[in-house]
Amino acid sequence: MGLVLTPSRAKERSRTLKMLALFVLAALPVAAILVATISWPVALAYVVVQTGFLMFGLRQRHEPKLRVDDLGLQYEAGSFVIRAAWSDIDHVEPVTLPSGMTEAAVLSTSGIRWTLDAQTRRQAIARGWDRVIPLGDFTPDWRTGALGDAIREHRPDLLAHEV
Repeated sequence: MGLVLTPSRAKERSRTLKMLALFVLAALPVAAILVATISWPVALAYVVVQTGFLMFGLRQRHEPKLRVDDLGLQYEAGSFVIRAAWSDIDHVEPVTLPSGMTEAAVLSTSGIRWTLDAQTRRQAIARGWDRVIPLGDFTPDWRTGALGDAIREHRPDLLAHEV
């Protein structure tokens, strides 16, 4: 059995809109200077070009993946990978991540297997991300779908106490 999940459309849309707002806000100080020194059209063009460029970069980033198989779960965030055997999962609980509140499998020990660099590894461990595999980011109704079925098959105790 093998299952590969990507983030839900609603989660990705929400994240994209947040980033769009951030990019526009980041462009405003420079745009204000351009209005004061040059003109409104130049400032507007700057905001549009910078925001478009950053949004293009956002679209090119690695899309997170959750891989589920008979051995366990693997979360590929882009800058790090967490792998957990079914026996390594301690419980499921709501957690707060940069993407917002979501339900996650919490590991008993660090599951980090690869990081982009040493700083990313230190940051992931310091923030506790090395022991968290988000489930709700991939499908909000994960308990009733294929992911829930896989967890029930391998670790039914994780769903015994519904959140």
